[in-house]
Amino acid sequence: MKKRTSKEIFASSLLALARTEAVERITVKQIVEKSGLSLQTFYNHFHDKDDLILWIHRSEGERMLARLKGENYRFHDLVMDNVRFYTENANYLRDSMGGGSLSRFALATAESACASLGTYILRRSGMAELPEELAVYLKMYIFACLHLFAERAAGSLVVSDERLAQYIEDGMPEKLKPLLLD
Repeated sequence: MKKRTSKEIFASSLLALARTEAVERITVKQIVEKSGLSLQTFYNHFHDKDDLILWIHRSEGERMLARLKGENYRFHDLVMDNVRFYTENANYLRDSMGGGSLSRFALATAESACASLGTYILRRSGMAELPEELAVYLKMYIFACLHLFAERAAGSLVVSDERLAQYIEDGMPEKLKPLLLD
């Protein structure tokens, strides 16, 4: 089993605290106490709590997108992993994503997801460069998906995990489907 990094320990500590307390009320001191690591270790990795939140958004997205390189991992699996993550961490996401609006954390997540999925499309299609039209469709699609996740975390969109995943796949722009779906 892989040993968790200090960053991962701080992230899981924040996510655990967010299950019972609003993210805005959680302090760096609480995160450090929950982690069992030192305050100095926290500041060796992050400037502040917002920096940790941003790292969680980016690293979780990158972790999921990295799985697309595997032969037995499809876009549907990626969608379901995202839905599960956002369901399991609804309180954290509701607070960090602005209660239904796209905060700077969600914007950073969207940019990272667009870059990773763009690279995936290039590798899978053999294209040297993503055409502007596809880049715009990809960005529009990713931002729409994140907005749905934020609305669901805020409680204004009530659907099952499976139904949300199906809507996300069905709502994909037609020009992206041959590049992302099997």
